[in-house]
Amino acid sequence: MGAKGLTKEIIIAEAVAFIEETGQPEVSLHELARRLEIKTPSLYNYIKNTKELQYAVFQFAIDKFVANQILATENKNKDEAVKAFADAYYSFAIENKGLYQLIMSMPSKEDDMEKKMAVPLLNIVVSILSDYALTEETIAHWQRVFRAILHGFISQEYLGYFYYYNDIDLKKSRDIAVQCFLDGLHAEISSRNLE
Repeated sequence: MGAKGLTKEIIIAEAVAFIEETGQPEVSLHELARRLEIKTPSLYNYIKNTKELQYAVFQFAIDKFVANQILATENKNKDEAVKAFADAYYSFAIENKGLYQLIMSMPSKEDDMEKKMAVPLLNIVVSILSDYALTEETIAHWQRVFRAILHGFISQEYLGYFYYYNDIDLKKSRDIAVQCFLDGLHAEISSRNLE
């Protein structure tokens, strides 16, 4: 490409393309410059530093994930929304491995800006669970459980830990896990109603 016609948007798009193509959550400035056919220092004419690029790519990943989940859960509530969210979550993680790993790497960094940027990820789950008329504390617990179940399946699959029963339908196992989550949630709601 060369520097002619280069923009910040093109640089960000190329970084995202690398992440999506390779499944790696980060791209070095050297690799980015190589792909854009420019010298690495030329990137600084368009971005202030590596952190600015990271924020832009992270925001792209967050926005894409949130849009995916909103589309999947639109006009659904309670159990139907939970199941739709779970299916969409899995599809996003498998189809966007690098972006998903980037999103999941955020909490390991002591970066308040990234944590603030990630709030919309949590808001979708909280919104779905709010349909069950739960207290804020109860929602906090159950959204953690739900997200841990979903991420646990993705992590186990990425690492190849489901190889033993490879002829048994993995989606069925995920569906059972989501149903266990819902059964537990409904059991807690019933017990609270009996108090």
